[in-house]
Amino acid sequence: MASMSNELQRRYEDFKYAVDIHDHLRTLFGEQTRSLRLATSKELFSSRLQNGASVHEHGVKIKSLIEKLETLEVVIPHELALDLILWSLPSSFEPFVTNFTMNKIDCTLEELVNMMKNFESTIKKEKPVFLIGSSSKAKKSSKPKIKKGNALKP
Repeated sequence: MASMSNELQRRYEDFKYAVDIHDHLRTLFGEQTRSLRLATSKELFSSRLQNGASVHEHGVKIKSLIEKLETLEVVIPHELALDLILWSLPSSFEPFVTNFTMNKIDCTLEELVNMMKNFESTIKKEKPVFLIGSSSKAKKSSKPKIKKGNALKP
């Protein structure tokens, strides 16, 4: 109570326990919490890594949204948190996601973000190979060729 303003102290001096003060404040400000929870959930579930964007920054963003929901008393199971991060990756990360799920890797969110960062660096090192050339068969012209000595007779 010492850290509260004088007005708040007077308002809550009849409350016997701190939990009662907490419950009262939650009742007063619960609607703000609900809208913040909804906005955070919406941002989390709609987050997608765009091709070319930093996977590290994306992973940190997803992790911070999950932590923000936890402060709003929404507990996301660890497995679901991992799935949300993997689901938010573009198709260029499909080999990573396949490897991760097939090997049933269990890790923290930080470890997952670091693994994604390592995979991203290997993708960037690979140079695309372009095959340019013509087919081995020569194109036939649409005009019939006439050989000498085999002239068509009228």
